[in-house]
Amino acid sequence: MTLALVALLAGVLGIALGFAIGFRTRAASARIEAAIRPAGPHTPAVLDEIALGWQALAETCCLTAWESRGATHDPATCTRKDQTL
Repeated sequence: MTLALVALLAGVLGIALGFAIGFRTRAASARIEAAIRPAGPHTPAVLDEIALGWQALAETCCLTAWESRGATHDPATCTRKDQTL
């Protein structure tokens, strides 16, 4: 009975810890994005360009590919299924 209770408490604490870590990670990434985003009032064209840039970065398979515009890839972090390197 005691072992089952300890296992249950460990599971509950594990879930709570996982949630807290995930929440802190999302909050930190939002703060970083806000810090590096250009400040000031922007025209709609600039806002569209910023949104497209963030979308391209989010859709890329690895940072090396984004930096090289797809010319090279980092096999250690690339998520491409059709690796050519």
